[in-house]
Amino acid sequence: MKKTVRKFDSFEEADEAEYAYYQSLSGDEKLQILLELIMPENPNEAIIERSARVHPLTEHEEC
Repeated sequence: MKKTVRKFDSFEEADEAEYAYYQSLSGDEKLQILLELIMPENPNEAIIERSARVHPLTEHEEC
């Protein structure tokens, strides 16, 4: 990923430039940025965990 430094006169101008930049990217480029942010340096260490809660059902549960 190419890093670029830009200077803006206002926060609004910076936000508009950032929005325009991400609009100009293709879907694959956006996905690549996302993967760089969420994946560890070593993909073999990535663990995807799934959690679930199981609540026992009772016939006459009172609230």
